[in-house]
Amino acid sequence: MVAPFVVALAIAAAGCASNELVRADDMSAAQHRNEAQREQAAADQDTARAQGAGSAPAPGPPAFDPNEAPRRRAEAAREHARQHESAAKFLEQFEAEECAGIPASSRAACPLLGPLERIEDVPGGVRVTFADRSRVRTAIAEMRCHYAYARARHFDEKVGCPLYVKGIEVRQALDPRAVEIIAHDEVTTKLIRERSREQATFVRGR
Repeated sequence: MVAPFVVALAIAAAGCASNELVRADDMSAAQHRNEAQREQAAADQDTARAQGAGSAPAPGPPAFDPNEAPRRRAEAAREHARQHESAAKFLEQFEAEECAGIPASSRAACPLLGPLERIEDVPGGVRVTFADRSRVRTAIAEMRCHYAYARARHFDEKVGCPLYVKGIEVRQALDPRAVEIIAHDEVTTKLIRERSREQATFVRGR
């Protein structure tokens, strides 16, 4: 697997006048691409404005250069566009690697959390114990893929399951029949515990 789920790509904004950071999880891959196109178009406009402003400043003592401001804006916009493009590629690659072998048409489906024997709270989230040990490996792969799918779409409620929220991690427990779903903040931990119990299916009699 690539980076843990809690890792959020931060792309340095070197040269950006506002010193903003473009982070992968700020928006969806598609939104990042739209922002990259918008920033590039703005850069092109400022470049054209600078080139059409006239001749270079006359030699001699420093003088006001009307081309300087649009040139700087163009440089900043191009850097911002590059960051958004990199963020989009990161999210798309993350999904591709986490969903290797799973058709694109199947990635939107909510993975089945079960059938389970039990759910118990652990630090940061829950441990779910499957009734069928052979189901665990497939369940982990499905859950990680759907998380990556939801992440690439900025956890849009229309395309994601309630359990798959920003900042969760799905991992094999020490018990080979169990999977742990955890987070690293109290709010997300609470969501995991509530929504896991809402989505879980249990073997009969549980």
